[in-house]
Amino acid sequence: MWFELTVLTFGAFAASLAAGASGFAFGLVGMAIWLHAISPERAVPLVILCSTVLNLALIWRLWSSVDMKRLNPFLIGAALGVPLGVAALRHVDPALIRQTVGALLIVYSLYMLSRAAMPVLPLSRRTGRVLDAGVGGLGGFMGGSTSLNGVFPSLWCGLRGWSAQEQRGVFQPYVLLVHLYTLAWFGGTGTLGRQTLYDILWCVPFVAAGGYIGLQLFQRTSEAGFRRLMLGLFIVSGALLLI
Repeated sequence: MWFELTVLTFGAFAASLAAGASGFAFGLVGMAIWLHAISPERAVPLVILCSTVLNLALIWRLWSSVDMKRLNPFLIGAALGVPLGVAALRHVDPALIRQTVGALLIVYSLYMLSRAAMPVLPLSRRTGRVLDAGVGGLGGFMGGSTSLNGVFPSLWCGLRGWSAQEQRGVFQPYVLLVHLYTLAWFGGTGTLGRQTLYDILWCVPFVAAGGYIGLQLFQRTSEAGFRRLMLGLFIVSGALLLI
């Protein structure tokens, strides 16, 4: 029992530290640690609940950066992607999804680190919004099936050429709202239970501590530093997903 609680609380702190600094990666870090002690069926709703608590606090601090016009297409896509992901959780091997995404993240990040600057996609307004919705749908599918809804939206926001504050003003509320939507679907399918409540009560204090420290790191990071932080987290996350 004590081993399990130690893994739960350490995972909550480490995942919140990463998410506070970058705006995403809670699920990547949390799942990589928690799966050493608990099952995927227990870890997925716990990731979503803890990340929801953390993002509620972070949104309060970053509210001035939220841009609903940019965010809306992502949410429209997620509305379709989440139900498909929840259904896939019962019928598709989540390990295959995680390993595929992990390999893609490592290849992408190593390539981007070899470049002097992040490339920006030259998209028209209409094309950009359509692709934003597609990425939002993909993130929703990943959220419903593996709890990793922030991976592709955070990667995509960098390619759109937005600043660090602008990126977090999109994918931070996206992660929060998609988590809430996914929780609603999980509740309807009976995935949430008493054990999930016990787990989150243990984790919340460590989520708060890690998130606060991570946010302080973000506020002291330059644009170039934020880019390196994101790509570094993508590489670590990809490796954790493969392992």
